[in-house]
Amino acid sequence: MSLVHRSRRILREDGVPSLLWRSIRFVWTTAVWRRELVQRLPARAVALAFAVRSRLLPHVSDANPARPVRVDPDEIEYYHGSDDPWRLGHVIDGDWDEPEGRFEETAVYRSLEARFLEGADWEETELYAEYRDRLEAGDPYWRCTTEAELEAYFDRIDDLYEAVADEGYRSQRELLADDDADPRGENTDAVHPVVQEIGVNVYRDGELVKKGAGFHRLAIAKLLDLEEIPVTVRVRHADWQAIRDEIRAASSREELSERAESNLAHPDLRDVVPERWRQSRAEPTAGAEREPSQTDDSDDDVPVPQR
Repeated sequence: MSLVHRSRRILREDGVPSLLWRSIRFVWTTAVWRRELVQRLPARAVALAFAVRSRLLPHVSDANPARPVRVDPDEIEYYHGSDDPWRLGHVIDGDWDEPEGRFEETAVYRSLEARFLEGADWEETELYAEYRDRLEAGDPYWRCTTEAELEAYFDRIDDLYEAVADEGYRSQRELLADDDADPRGENTDAVHPVVQEIGVNVYRDGELVKKGAGFHRLAIAKLLDLEEIPVTVRVRHADWQAIRDEIRAASSREELSERAESNLAHPDLRDVVPERWRQSRAEPTAGAEREPSQTDDSDDDVPVPQR
């Protein structure tokens, strides 16, 4: 829904005072608070703020959203719809963990596949047709209000693909450190670029499912067959968080339940599984012998909350 349509609905249903208040709040949160204050904070400060929040608030994971998890992009097979939870670091119970569809069946993936693997022009792809139709209908994709902006948008996708192919995948933290590649202008749905990695939610069984920012980046990572990429975990199912809590509380591997034991090699548990547990059995769980990957902020001295 466009801002104009939303404003009309608020005015019609709630009146002028509500529209005025919501307008002030929107300007503050999007322009002042986010762009001028929060986005200018150092990554270390953002990580510290999330660590403090984990100590103080219920229904929030011990895992810090500012510490990306590194995963094989092929492990992300499904995606969420717009109604699924997305709030950074939250733990939610219930039956929300059902995907909307397979990621490789999305218009984004199919269009980038046609462009970069099959050599199609953008104008021949369904993604271009979708955005052009929305532009002509007066409800354009939020970044594009003119044909020129639409063309520039697809040019940036070309540039991103070539950059990743030539230089490798760079995390948001690495881009922040590069004066020529500041990602703040591309920050679309997170309070700070450091938590704007490819977004995923974690289901009760540990399934990683695409949610939020990074559809194009994930498609590119898959098309280039990258081995590992950083992701930001947005929401964890309460049953999955219970495994993190169990592992953190255990003093030895022998205390773990069968379910926790079978998930020790999961990428979302690398920060809570002691390395000695991976080597403590003659027949470790699949992948357990692999060294845990370093996150992009491994040098940050940020406390890890104890739950």
